[in-house]
Amino acid sequence: MKSKHRAHPEDSEEVRQPEIKKAALARRVQPYIVPLLLLFCTVFYYFGELVDWAHWDALRLGFFYGVHDIHRLFFLAPIIYAGYTARVRGALIVTLISFIIFWPRAFFISPYPDPMLRMTLFTIFAGTLGCLVAIVRNQSEQVARLKNLMRDERDLLLNVVDTMSEGVIIIAPDYKIRAMNSVMVKYFGEGTGLLCYEHLHNRSSPCEEACMLKNIVENGEIHKWKYTFPDGKAFEITSAPYLDIEGVLCQVSVFRRIAGEPGA
Repeated sequence: MKSKHRAHPEDSEEVRQPEIKKAALARRVQPYIVPLLLLFCTVFYYFGELVDWAHWDALRLGFFYGVHDIHRLFFLAPIIYAGYTARVRGALIVTLISFIIFWPRAFFISPYPDPMLRMTLFTIFAGTLGCLVAIVRNQSEQVARLKNLMRDERDLLLNVVDTMSEGVIIIAPDYKIRAMNSVMVKYFGEGTGLLCYEHLHNRSSPCEEACMLKNIVENGEIHKWKYTFPDGKAFEITSAPYLDIEGVLCQVSVFRRIAGEPGA
C-alpha cells in the first residue's frame, strides 16, 4: 500500500517509444495479412491447374493432383487468423470467401467422388473453428478487462486505506502478508510477503490462541477483539473477509491503537 516512485513522464515516453512504433507497424501490416494468406492458399490450391496451363512440366508433382481435402487444410490459416484478429464476423467472411474459392474446383475440375459434399463439410468445420477462436479471444479480453478494472479499484481502495489513521493489513489463507498500509508499517515494520505470525508475533508457528484467520476465511465471519502484542502494543482489532484480485479469500484487519494501554 506504500506509494511507489513514479518515473518522469519524459522517461516513460522514451521507454515506450519502441513499443509504440512496433504497435503502429503491426496496425499498418495487419490488413494485408489475410488477403496475402488467401492469395497464397488459392495459388497452392490451384497450382496443378496453373502448371498445366503454363506447361511447366518440371513442376508437375503428384502432390498437387491428389485429393484436394489436404490442399484445403491450408485455408485454416487465414480463417483462424481472421477469427483471432477480426473476431466472428471476420472468420465468417473469410470462410465464405474460401467457399467461393473452393467452388470452381468442386463443380468443374475435381475427378474425386462427392467433391461438393467434402468441400461443404470442410467449410463448415473451418468456419466453426474460426468462430471458436474468435469467441475464446473475446472471452480472454473480457477477462483481462475485468482484471484491469479490479486492479484499478483495488489500487484506489489501497490508496484510500493508506490515508487512514488506523493500521490495515491483508493476510492470505497461507498466513502470508499481502499488504500493509503505512500506519501498520510504522507499528511493526514492512512485512509484505512474510508470514504474519513471524513478523507480528515473532513466532515460528501460527498463534492458535489469538488467530481468527481460519474462522474468517472459511466461515466468512467478522471478528472484533482486543489484543496486546509481545512488545506491549495494545490494539482493538476488527477482521473481515476480503476477496483479492486473484480470487483468493483473505483476511483484512483494522488495528486501532488503544490509548492508555502499555506501549500506546
